[in-house]
Amino acid sequence: MIEQKRNKIISIAIHGAVAAVLVGILIMLCFKNSSGEYIDLAINKVLSKSINGNWAKTSFAFLFSIIAEYPAYFILPIFAVMLFYSDDLLPEKYRKLFKIAMAGLSVIGWVILCFKSEVADMIQAKGLDGIKFYALMGVLALCASGLGLYLGKYIPKKTRYILFKFAIFAICYLLVALAVNQGMKMIWPRMRFRDMLKENGLGHDGFSYFTPWFTPDRTRVELDAAYHYSSFPSGHTSSATHIFLLCTLYRILPSWREKKWLKYVLYASCSAFVLLTAISRICDDAHFLSDVICGFLISYTIYKILDKIFFAKDDNFAVARRALQDMR
Repeated sequence: MIEQKRNKIISIAIHGAVAAVLVGILIMLCFKNSSGEYIDLAINKVLSKSINGNWAKTSFAFLFSIIAEYPAYFILPIFAVMLFYSDDLLPEKYRKLFKIAMAGLSVIGWVILCFKSEVADMIQAKGLDGIKFYALMGVLALCASGLGLYLGKYIPKKTRYILFKFAIFAICYLLVALAVNQGMKMIWPRMRFRDMLKENGLGHDGFSYFTPWFTPDRTRVELDAAYHYSSFPSGHTSSATHIFLLCTLYRILPSWREKKWLKYVLYASCSAFVLLTAISRICDDAHFLSDVICGFLISYTIYKILDKIFFAKDDNFAVARRALQDMR
């Protein structure tokens, strides 16, 4: 009991310190430097790899532009399938509807993974677009979801029962975080740094279209159809933050909880992954520092709130607990 209270105090202190630092940085980014330029914009100018207005993707930025999204995008393909075969934990009258819903979420998950990932952008960049692109990605999504549902039956029943509540939590977290992040992009338009560089390359003053993070560009001056004004907040950073689900998984799996050192390794690794993702998005000329900070804060806040709601008591759903007892 004493150890639990101590861990809680340490957790509150660390979270409070990190939040204070990040909010302090956001406040700092509201101001201009001695040259009369917003610090948020000046940071991008220093880190940009663009040459004479021509954007150049580095290997570091290219790698994280792909892998940063996967912690979020693999949630539905994995956990919807796991829940699909856990219908025996529900009353019989709900089982068929539940299986249909989980199968649908599995398909949606693969559709998101196929169409929203950087891999899809790479395929389109190779010249495959239009009907052929949508047909190819649609077939891939259906085949992948079908294969996933087939292989899901080999997941041990005990594993499905133990992760029953965690799977529902992970899916709820994904859907809420995705809705909030995409909703923010729609109501809070902001021009990307790379699009400003493109305007500079055309001989215009692209930096004049910069807006501080607390001021959405509601004028939405569409200079080009390819400019989506979707810089704020960072979707990649938000998706990368889903990797903190591993820290909740640590509390769920008995074999993981026995290794106390693993908790610190997980938190350190997850934090490093999100930090590298945030830096890569700035170096990739895709986002400003304020974009990645807000992307993380939004997603992590949702994660902590839902974690408290689902795991206020350190146990599983009663139905899963009874099922595990029956197995013994």
